[in-house]
Amino acid sequence: MEGCRPMARDTKSDICKAALDVIAAKGVEGASLREIAEAVGITKASLYYHYASKQELVSALLMPLVDDMRQALQGLDERTWSPAATREVLENFIDALIRHRDVGVWLARDLGALTAFEDVLGEMFALTGRLHRWLAGPDASVEDRIRAVAATEVVGGVLSSSITVGEATDTVLRETLLEASLDVLKASVRQPAA
Repeated sequence: MEGCRPMARDTKSDICKAALDVIAAKGVEGASLREIAEAVGITKASLYYHYASKQELVSALLMPLVDDMRQALQGLDERTWSPAATREVLENFIDALIRHRDVGVWLARDLGALTAFEDVLGEMFALTGRLHRWLAGPDASVEDRIRAVAATEVVGGVLSSSITVGEATDTVLRETLLEASLDVLKASVRQPAA
């Protein structure tokens, strides 16, 4: 299925933008296709031409995030863990989430309604689980695994809060989240004593 990717002005892109706005305000269940169509300035029938159902539209909103998460974590399992590699992996992951921070806001607020999209959410959770295991490092202790989860939660928690960081630029977000995540991982990313 084709996701919602920014491109030259076209109806499909306009539908995706309007859907994000309406769903962010009302949730998946509260948003109607009629409202989304009205926000775009098209008929509901025109919307159905592009997306056969609300489920298809919501999946199209989620897929670019999932695709970018996949891309950010590509080759992760074959990558050797090191402090420098940890920084690069986190940078890639943070960049993927920042590109889709608008999706992150409504995901955080409406995760329960998204259970109908368990295949997409399942893949997101699987990707994040792979990241947690890798960030924890080889021969990870329980504390290392907790830090790995906490490091990614720092990123997700901040990006899902439009109230507190809505005005932050992508550059400020990226650098601050990277440093905060690395601080959480600090004990894990320290060079082992010789």
